[in-house]
Amino acid sequence: MSVRKLLSHLAPYECLGCGIEGALVCLRCAQELAHVPGRCYRCYRLSANSRTCPSCRSSSALYAVWTHTIYTKLAKELVWHLKFSGAQAAAQEMGRLFTQIIPDDAVFVPVPTASSRARQRGYDQAILLARALSRCYRLPHITALRRLGQQHQVGASREQRVTQMADAYRCTKPRRIAGRHVVLVDDVLTTGATLEAAAKVIKAAGAIRVSAVVFAQA
Repeated sequence: MSVRKLLSHLAPYECLGCGIEGALVCLRCAQELAHVPGRCYRCYRLSANSRTCPSCRSSSALYAVWTHTIYTKLAKELVWHLKFSGAQAAAQEMGRLFTQIIPDDAVFVPVPTASSRARQRGYDQAILLARALSRCYRLPHITALRRLGQQHQVGASREQRVTQMADAYRCTKPRRIAGRHVVLVDDVLTTGATLEAAAKVIKAAGAIRVSAVVFAQA
């Protein structure tokens, strides 16, 4: 058992919303997270099962993007604890909160963060989230993307992000995703440049369809 897991048993987490002991987000506070309706992730037009709308589809490699909540208040706190406080349990919390219907032929693929960030944290939060979703949905997960370079996107505009991410990923396991419906996994969606860059690489590697699931959209 890891030190963090041992400490969580000895001193359980408190809810970030109300302070009750037991989990980072209790069931009552989880219900207060803003619900995201099925919509196109780019233009926010309502869309069945969060499909990318016809207008945006021509310039997007993403079939659908499922988002659990909006990146505000409690959602921000949860993501912050996952990324900067070493609370790996936050990934499991996020996984159990998802209620979206994911196709049963899908395979989860985490969108890796910059290796310098992962070394600093001691883990990659997208990989933890993909594992959590894999357990919750009983679907496989494959670490099939490698991040190239150390681009940090905080504060960058969409145009800058698109340029930075143009050659940011490489598919390391094309045979395992060929002909599959790949669902990319990330914690926060901001401009979509990261997901689009990863989706293009996965599609070029032979995936028949590429979607994405994120915990929160900014």
